[in-house]
Amino acid sequence: MTEILDGLNPEQKRAVTHMNGPLIVFAGAGSGKTRIIIHRVAYLIKKGVRPHEILCLTFTNKAATEMKQRLKGMVGLRSAGVWAGTFHAFGAWFLRHEASRIGYTTNFVIYDEADQRALIRRCIKDLNLNKDKVKDSVIAWLINIKRDTLKEMVTLPESLEIDPTPIINMYEDRKKAYSAFDFGDLLYKPCQILSTYREVRDKYRSMFKYILVDEYQDTNMAQHKMLMSILGKGKNICVVGDDDQSIYGWRGADVGNILRFKEDFPEAEVVTLEQNYRSTVDILDAASNLISNNRYRAPKRLWSHNKGEGKGITLNEFADDRQEAAFMAYTIGRLIDKGVNPSNIGVFYRINALSRVIEEALVMEGISYVVYGGVRFYERREIKDILAYLRLIANPKDEEALTRAINTPPRGIGNKTLAKLRSLARDKGLSTIAIMDKAVGNGAIKGAPSRGISAFLTILDKLRADALEQDIGGLISRVIDITGLQKMVASEIDGVDRETNIKEFIASASGETDLVGFLEQKALITNMDIPKGGDAISVMTLHMSKGLEFGYVFILGLEEGLLPHSRSLDFGEAIEEERRLLYVGITRAKKKAFLSWARIRGLYGRETFQSPSGFIREIEDL
Repeated sequence: MTEILDGLNPEQKRAVTHMNGPLIVFAGAGSGKTRIIIHRVAYLIKKGVRPHEILCLTFTNKAATEMKQRLKGMVGLRSAGVWAGTFHAFGAWFLRHEASRIGYTTNFVIYDEADQRALIRRCIKDLNLNKDKVKDSVIAWLINIKRDTLKEMVTLPESLEIDPTPIINMYEDRKKAYSAFDFGDLLYKPCQILSTYREVRDKYRSMFKYILVDEYQDTNMAQHKMLMSILGKGKNICVVGDDDQSIYGWRGADVGNILRFKEDFPEAEVVTLEQNYRSTVDILDAASNLISNNRYRAPKRLWSHNKGEGKGITLNEFADDRQEAAFMAYTIGRLIDKGVNPSNIGVFYRINALSRVIEEALVMEGISYVVYGGVRFYERREIKDILAYLRLIANPKDEEALTRAINTPPRGIGNKTLAKLRSLARDKGLSTIAIMDKAVGNGAIKGAPSRGISAFLTILDKLRADALEQDIGGLISRVIDITGLQKMVASEIDGVDRETNIKEFIASASGETDLVGFLEQKALITNMDIPKGGDAISVMTLHMSKGLEFGYVFILGLEEGLLPHSRSLDFGEAIEEERRLLYVGITRAKKKAFLSWARIRGLYGRETFQSPSGFIREIEDL
């Protein structure tokens, strides 16, 4: 037992050595949360629990793999008997054994997101519905969120103009006919089977005597129900998590699952881990001051023996967002000059649109960066679509731009039509665009493609005329208006975020008149080299930062309407999640956290006067 308990603090030991009955571990940021589960499983095995009676559930394949590897190092080959994996992997394994009870074969296939949306698109087409009024992404979101939360949608998304019920019914029928499950089914269908068949519940309750769950604050109602259905009479369930890091409410996670654990199990042992092994005292004090303003949480205050060097957290105010980004880039440059590895620096923001000015400041300073878990601003689909039109205006011979723009939004011009046009153009020694009008006029291209080409050429003619009369910001506005891009983007489930990115792009181009020079500048940013070996700073949204850590962290845009986000201002619970989001960002920092806001910010296509986030006052209560 010595090797299992060595190095654990008293609270960690109490969690690891708890044998029977429910246990909840409130593990603050940087307190060694994952270590608890691994050491606890090893302890149970050493105490005689048979490995195959232990079920460990995580949220990522990476976490599950790490758990298996570390457990093998502690207990050897016996670890192979432990069932350890993600909730979805467990659901798939369960269905391999039980799917026949709901009319499925056990050799079913699993649809990923692309498969799901492709089937939904076919259903929309076969129902003869107007695809402009209903998007497969919206229907997919509706299906998934209903199953994750086990709730019916009271209000439908504004972008949904028709009743989705026939589409959903056809989708479910065809999925069953094809013997296919989607990812939502991997949680929802086991819940259905377990609630219907008592013998199945009894089977799995006797199979798994000990259940351990990581990141319990991120569970949704379907996961909670599945857990409760397979929990045996001994109630040997151990959940580990941090309610202060519950930031995924928008995708169905319910922080109430962890906060109601004591209501579900009044006899539960409660262990709170407050000693932080990551950050300095200054950083933890700031984070604790902030999160203590949340009412719906389990009380805890992080502490550390690490005093740090100098001030661990700074709050800076700037005249505008360009000065804010320039300060960030300059400071990062000086850190790198002093020997800090770029991979030890993280830059966070609340919304993707803020990355544009950040990325440009980094390029100006010659600092390489990667957008962690996302896409660089000028490589985002909606921005590249607009750039394709701008490139065609500047250079009608740009074949790559033509390929992207000609059928975006869809105009009935398929790849075969475009290939035929290019063949005709080569025969005549002309550019593809130059041959289009002739191909339509002489009947070489007919039907829907002919009409689509005529509409496309008319749009380009209008845009070329507009380019002579207004700046590039105004030209972009015209592009998204007359091409139909605005309507296409607005109809998507993440349309609000994409529209915000477009407005940010318009703002960046306001006053610019040299289209060729503008496009050259954006191409240089897009093609900036990233060195091998990970020597680049990480740029990301606050949501993406969860689970990571950096020596130095920059969080920009601490302003009302941004952080907290404007969509949360009317709801107390939503404000609390926004506060948790900033808390997560701050606690990623080991040595220093630089927080900032700007009095003027280019947003939504115009410069706006900003006010500091109310969270700043809470942090400053030091």
